[in-house]
Amino acid sequence: MVLKYTSKRPDEELDGIQSLEDHFKGPQPSDVLAVVVVSGHSIVESLADGARTATVRIKQIEPVSGADAQTVRTLLAERYEQRTGNAPLPLEDIAEDADELPSIPWGGDDA
Repeated sequence: MVLKYTSKRPDEELDGIQSLEDHFKGPQPSDVLAVVVVSGHSIVESLADGARTATVRIKQIEPVSGADAQTVRTLLAERYEQRTGNAPLPLEDIAEDADELPSIPWGGDDA
């Protein structure tokens, strides 16, 4: 089954992303971290095979920034790992220890 999404946006007072319109009109806008509330919208059952398809809608959306954004990113990474079993590579640790890493000769004068 594939969960479908409606194209209806949240009601005006529940749509916090509208304040970022100018951000998304700019050249190559960066991603925006947002928290959403999703609600069930409808279920359609196929007469041919009885398969049921659910549709959800974004009920509320709020952008998150600053210190809260880091907290949300941490929660997002943890939930992703729990759901998929895929742990992110520790790239931050590698970047912090870059001075301690051995150099790799790629050819050139020493080859």
